[in-house]
Amino acid sequence: MRFTGKTYIVTGASSGIGQGCCEALLNESAIVYGIDLNEKTIDNPDYTHIKVDITDERSVEFVLKQIGHIDGLVNAAGVWGNSKPFFEMNADEFKRILNINTVGAFIVSKYASIPMIAARKGKIVNIGCIRSGIQRKNMADYAASKGAITSLTQAMALDMSPYNIQVNAVMPGFTYTGMTKNSFDNEEVRKQSEALIPQGRLAMPSDIAKVVLFLLSEDSDYMTGSSLYADGGFHVEK
Repeated sequence: MRFTGKTYIVTGASSGIGQGCCEALLNESAIVYGIDLNEKTIDNPDYTHIKVDITDERSVEFVLKQIGHIDGLVNAAGVWGNSKPFFEMNADEFKRILNINTVGAFIVSKYASIPMIAARKGKIVNIGCIRSGIQRKNMADYAASKGAITSLTQAMALDMSPYNIQVNAVMPGFTYTGMTKNSFDNEEVRKQSEALIPQGRLAMPSDIAKVVLFLLSEDSDYMTGSSLYADGGFHVEK
C-alpha cells in the first residue's frame, strides 16, 4: 500500500477534513500523529493524538522534534471567520483568524520541514478554500486567511523544491463538517447550497481526503505549488 509504515502529521485532527484525512491515512496503514486543541476522536493503534496550540511556536517545535522522521504533513486546522463586515471587526478579531488559519500552517510547516529536508523527501498539503478567490459578504477575515494559504503554498513550493519536497493545496467547496453542520443541517440552506454545485451535493470530509492522499502519494511527485479545487465544480460556474 502507498502509505504503509510512513509517518504523517495532520492538524485539525479531531473533526472535519482533518479527521477525514487521519482516517484515510490509517486505512492505508500509515502512522498518524493528529494535532488538535480538542480531545481525541480517533481510536486506532497507529494513531497518536497531541493536544497543542499550532500558534504556539515553541510548543510546536518541541512536539515535532519528539516525532522525528516525517513523511508528510496536512495542514487542516482552521476556524471560521467572525461573520460580519470587515468594517465592523476590530484588529484583534481579524488577526485571530489569520493567526490560526495561516500563521499556524506556517509554524507547523516550518518545523515539519526540518526532518523532510534532512531526508531530501516529503510532502506538505495545505487545506485552502474556494473563498480564497470566490467571495461573498461578511467573510473578509476568513477569505484573507485562505487567500494567504494559496500564496504561502506557492512560496513554500519554491523554497522546498531543491530538497525534493512537494507543497500543494486543496481548495474544498461546500463541505459538511462540524464547522458547517449548524448551517447545512437546515434543509433549506442545504438545498440552496447544493443547487449551486454542478455535482448536486455537498462534499463529505472523505471526498476531500481522497484528493489529499493523492497529493501525499508518489503519484503527485511532479506537482508542486498547485491548488486543486475539490468543490463539485462550483468554481467552474463562477
